[in-house]
Amino acid sequence: DNLVTYSTALDNPTQVAGSPARWGGVIAEVSNSDNGTVIEVVNYQLNSYGRPVVADNSDGRFRAIIDGFVDPMVYEKGRSVTFSGTIGEPVEDKIDEYRYLFPTLNVTGRYLWKERQQNTAEVDYSSLWYRHYWYSQPYRVYYPVPVRTNGGSQKSGGDNN
Repeated sequence: DNLVTYSTALDNPTQVAGSPARWGGVIAEVSNSDNGTVIEVVNYQLNSYGRPVVADNSDGRFRAIIDGFVDPMVYEKGRSVTFSGTIGEPVEDKIDEYRYLFPTLNVTGRYLWKERQQNTAEVDYSSLWYRHYWYSQPYRVYYPVPVRTNGGSQKSGGDNN
């Protein structure tokens, strides 16, 4: 299948209606009603495996239309999400006071991405020979090794302060 990109749907909204697409981004708003759920998404480019690459600028917004209920506490504002489905007719609405033409996606598949954990690993660039406890302890007086303290500052291992 040839998936229609978001920018193509934005330029030619009526010509691509019914075509398959995979779009993603960050959730801006979730609205539930008796007719289903509408999720407004700030669109971002997807990487090779479909995760949105959040950047400083966006191509715009789209609305994902889902049959059934979606819990807004799970699909909360700011979470990354990817949708697949068919392109529907565009909907004109407002973002604050600005009139905006939203491309729509009739969702057949969705994936809510887990939040990324910050990497807290630190690299020890000291010499390999003196890096280990059983090697560095006797030689600290002669060969100072940087030691991280709780405050984040570095002290030389040979200092007695």
